[in-house]
Amino acid sequence: MIRVSIPLAGFNLSGGVKSLCGVANALAERGHRVRVLVPDYAAHPPVALHPEVRVRVLRSGPSRLPAPARKLVHLARLATTATAGADVCLANYFTTAYAAVASKLLRGDQTILAYNVRGYEPISHGLDAAASLPSRVIRSGIAWVSYRLPLHKIVTTEWLRERTGDPSAYVVGHGIDLAVFRRPARLRKATSEVVVGAIARESDVKGYPDLLRALALLPTTLPMRLRIARPDPVPLPERFPVETSHRTTEPAMADFYGGCDVFVFSSRAEGFGLPALEAMARGCAVVTTDCGGVNAFASAGENCLMVPPIDPRALADAISAVVDDADLRARLGAAGIATAAAFGRDAVLARFCDYLERLAQSAKRPTPPLAAPTAATAPEAPAAYHAATSHRGCVTSDLTAT
Repeated sequence: MIRVSIPLAGFNLSGGVKSLCGVANALAERGHRVRVLVPDYAAHPPVALHPEVRVRVLRSGPSRLPAPARKLVHLARLATTATAGADVCLANYFTTAYAAVASKLLRGDQTILAYNVRGYEPISHGLDAAASLPSRVIRSGIAWVSYRLPLHKIVTTEWLRERTGDPSAYVVGHGIDLAVFRRPARLRKATSEVVVGAIARESDVKGYPDLLRALALLPTTLPMRLRIARPDPVPLPERFPVETSHRTTEPAMADFYGGCDVFVFSSRAEGFGLPALEAMARGCAVVTTDCGGVNAFASAGENCLMVPPIDPRALADAISAVVDDADLRARLGAAGIATAAAFGRDAVLARFCDYLERLAQSAKRPTPPLAAPTAATAPEAPAAYHAATSHRGCVTSDLTAT
């Protein structure tokens, strides 16, 4: 049994946080003790947690404090609690990496520090953040330096390993729940009107403004209508019929993709690009930007059409091509289904848990530096925790418990 602490900047609906909840559940299922540290202003898990996962809510001061001040208070709390009683502390965002290092130094703990890098944050949370130019430059620099901190890095793709500049980083991969994002019973029949899906997010790094500009370049005679998953209050396209929904759960997103013929992923930078893979699993013909991590599964011209990021003209041309060609849609959809079948989540969670166990074991005996296991030697994962359970883990809010 190992004790794992996961300090979060907060629970939210991002794919990274949902994936970390999956890691916590898998660790708990193996009998390990898992504690997730979250602030009181973002304390509701986006997915069900294993009953043995302990969620510890840290107070961030009175609610009248400005949001930036409460975030700083939370980071200060993490800097004194993140490693308490833990064999392994799993940071997962550049601010929590600094908090983990500070906690170990201030407390004198012998905790092993790991850093799960799921996106290239110098861009996603730095240069492309919604902030002033000086703030973006500073945030980008702080995020870049976090990759030089003394933590064992766990990344989702080779692309991220290259960007972090750490050749020893362990590439754990990424995966989807194939029981949820399952192959459709039958592929959608070609119709006179093609349904084109996309996810609309506020952050520019997700590329939604580029999609709007691309749609504005398309002729209104193109036989298509749009299906937009809209978790953020963003403007909608005006030149084509639009159906919107607020999809958050995995089953709801699987249903969303299942109603689309084409899925457009217009992100500017991604550590992996999970929505594009989920859409492939559901039989969509995918149009994606060459945004980094998608190259772990996306192959231009084979299972998707791929265009440069921030290129509305190229994106518009790709959308037009796939809307106008039913045979192309069918070919890309079938290839995408075959690709997604090799990216099951259970094997990824098994590799992740194995690696953390090896890290913890390496600290208990004098051994040479840990060698990262390869995907080929990783054992099969145990049965995944059933995400539909109503349990939400054990929640505590005191600041003195460890």
